[in-house]
Amino acid sequence: MTEAANKEVCDELVRVLRIQRHDFINHIQVIHALLQLGRVEKALKYIEDLAKDPDMLSNPLRMNNCPSDCERKAMHD
Repeated sequence: MTEAANKEVCDELVRVLRIQRHDFINHIQVIHALLQLGRVEKALKYIEDLAKDPDMLSNPLRMNNCPSDCERKAMHD
């Protein structure tokens, strides 16, 4: 893989990881709010639904056949 292609893959991976991080934080906020409101059953159902969501289970590091240096960068960004 050329250096330019490697950079492109890394940039896309970082973009995807930022989106996933944003979504994850939003899910945590929803769960936190439900628990604060005493809606434990609804929070549990929300968590169960997330656990079944295939998008939550995907690993962008494996999906993009990421070079190892890119993987290290993504973990520290």
